[in-house]
Amino acid sequence: MPTLRLFDTLLGFPLFKGMGHEELERLAGHTKFDFMKLPAGTEAARRGDAGGRLLMLAGGRLQAVTASADGAYTISEEIAPPYIMEPERLFGLHQERMATFTTLTDANLIAIDKVEVARLCEEFMAFRLNLLNLLATEAQRAASQPWLAPPADLRRRIARFVAARCLTAHGRKVVNILMDRLAAEVNDSRLNVSHALKAMRSAGLIEQGRGIIIIPALERLREALA
Repeated sequence: MPTLRLFDTLLGFPLFKGMGHEELERLAGHTKFDFMKLPAGTEAARRGDAGGRLLMLAGGRLQAVTASADGAYTISEEIAPPYIMEPERLFGLHQERMATFTTLTDANLIAIDKVEVARLCEEFMAFRLNLLNLLATEAQRAASQPWLAPPADLRRRIARFVAARCLTAHGRKVVNILMDRLAAEVNDSRLNVSHALKAMRSAGLIEQGRGIIIIPALERLREALA
């Protein structure tokens, strides 16, 4: 990849924000990047695999599928670039990937080995601070979830249930879940959940089939129910 194009690509990711031309030039010249061009339908990373590399989506689109611990339901999302795939899984107690990522279109990915990431943290303060900010934001988001007051409105509880389990806060989401399980997750009856979903469908916020809920735009759903 030409140097100037590489600089522009890297600056699209939050990890490289605030880095000057000289720093980027030094970083690019001494870092082992693995540039991957994957055709549509290729599995880029699988749930349960060791997260030994930092993977970044630079072009194309991905589908990310995350499953509950017991495998009873899944959430599928469309991911657009620039996107860093589960950076919190690079270090820490649990380094296995939580989601399976598959290319929806031809896609360009950049991979950086874990050892290289550690070296970049040591040599470039901006990179180190950006990574810390990224991980701290994710940790704060996860820590705040249990302390949020539960919405009184069932539709809002359903929306929060989905949003809390998504990798991104916007875009199309597909939830594969049975009505009984969704009712248990939001602590309400199956009948009430059915009525709430029907109201959301009538408002054009979701589409629904047997065991499947399609949310065309999560941000629009959350706005409408705010």
